[in-house]
Amino acid sequence: MSTRKTSAQGDSCALSVGESLLSQQELSAPESIGTTEESSRQLAGDAQDDAQRCIDAAQAHLHLDLLGLDERVTNIRGIPHKGKKGPAFNGVFGHDLERAQEWQRIGMGIYLQVNPGGTKVVEIERCTALFFEHDNIPRWQQVTIYQDHGLPQPSFMVDTRGKSIHHYYVLKEPISVQLWTEIMERLHLVAKGCDTSCKGANRLMRMAGSWYIDRNGRAIDQAQIMWPTNRRFDIEEFQIRLPLLPEPKPQPAVRKRFTSGRHNSLPLREIANALEAIPQRVEGSGTYADYRDILWGLMAACRDIGVDEEVAIQMMEAHSPSHSCGWGVEQVARSGGEQIGAGTLFHHAKKHGWSRYAR
Repeated sequence: MSTRKTSAQGDSCALSVGESLLSQQELSAPESIGTTEESSRQLAGDAQDDAQRCIDAAQAHLHLDLLGLDERVTNIRGIPHKGKKGPAFNGVFGHDLERAQEWQRIGMGIYLQVNPGGTKVVEIERCTALFFEHDNIPRWQQVTIYQDHGLPQPSFMVDTRGKSIHHYYVLKEPISVQLWTEIMERLHLVAKGCDTSCKGANRLMRMAGSWYIDRNGRAIDQAQIMWPTNRRFDIEEFQIRLPLLPEPKPQPAVRKRFTSGRHNSLPLREIANALEAIPQRVEGSGTYADYRDILWGLMAACRDIGVDEEVAIQMMEAHSPSHSCGWGVEQVARSGGEQIGAGTLFHHAKKHGWSRYAR
């Protein structure tokens, strides 16, 4: 049985559970659409159809229930698809699921926050689940890859219908952010080849029931829950199973880079010069972590002199555009960075020849 809701525009959409959960054999790649004259009318029809596609509310609620989250306080976010500029929209699951429907229609992916609390890392109250994903191997191989990693079957998985299957391990009892951060790092050591940027206590993950929007703004398919179970894990199981983190190597004493204290005092023009000294990001070059930190350092440098962070985001978008450099500047900017200071930007700039004393 499905529930039908009508939007302010007068159109309607059925909110129902998907026909069946996916299995390994049922995974399939999105169909490719040709660009011949014969298919042009089909493309136009598909674009109109995409505008009417609805979030599967039952799948979204199942995602929430499996994580044990309270819809009244669970954060969701609409983020423009890769290649599309624009702000992200924040909301709360219980109040804004229908608003999220409109976000989908204007080309946004919909994400939910796994751990409860505010949208910033420092506002996370507790952590309730571990997770990992791969985005560099076929999805059908990802379904059972937890076995290759020597891990137990997840509590459930989400097939994003893009490049990834998300694996979730829901905990019996919430744990502290500090312990969660350590366990996630150890989990990534075991899950070799996984996306190691998929972490952060305030991380948002694609919401089941929402549509995967590709870089052309086309709605490909709906993210679906796979293999849901009631299994919950003791954190002790992972503390025993996972390898310890390697001991940090002692760092030689270095001279302070600046004498002006912890905060940047350089003007915006000099910040821009530092950024320009750094080469543009190249997609697939394995430099995501470096450029993420550079962006966070740029935001910190702007904050230190009273310049809005949006200016930093615009500067990085001009330097390494989302649509051509294989990342989402806005999304990355909002994904963390509270511990990164302006010195990170200047450190990378100095490696490429920048000097604050150059004239």
